[in-house]
Amino acid sequence: MQTRTKSAFLLLAVLVLGVVIGMLVSGVLHNRRMDRIARLRTGPGIVQLVERAVEPQSEEQRARIREVMEGAAPRFAEVFERTREEMTALSDSVMSELEAILTPQQLENLRDHMEMRRGMPPSDEWRGRDRPGRRPPRDGGPPPRDGRPPPPPPDGEPLPE
Repeated sequence: MQTRTKSAFLLLAVLVLGVVIGMLVSGVLHNRRMDRIARLRTGPGIVQLVERAVEPQSEEQRARIREVMEGAAPRFAEVFERTREEMTALSDSVMSELEAILTPQQLENLRDHMEMRRGMPPSDEWRGRDRPGRRPPRDGGPPPRDGRPPPPPPDGEPLPE
């Protein structure tokens, strides 16, 4: 095998390995974040959140805070569940009303957007950043391509509205 071919295979292997490692790390970070959010909805998670925010001054104060928060935990769980159910019902109701107003393509775009917000994969026809109907940035310029915000204006120039 020629040196050039070996170099190309090695470069390709490094690229593939980098993509795989990037996907794995992204998945792990996403799972950790979701676990942290889920823990906040439980009694111990709420207790930890409050303790970190107030930094109890004594063990007695810490124990009293825990007692109050653990007593409230079932109520927090009930409100989280009820709120989730109410949001689902409201979302379904709004979608039913919009079905009479929007075109089939607009409905599909809206459903794709909603699925992306919920962490579900979009449909096959998702067109990405340049899809029709995408709102332009407020400053009238083109949207940034790399996901970063546009640079600040030079000194002395007003900020775009």
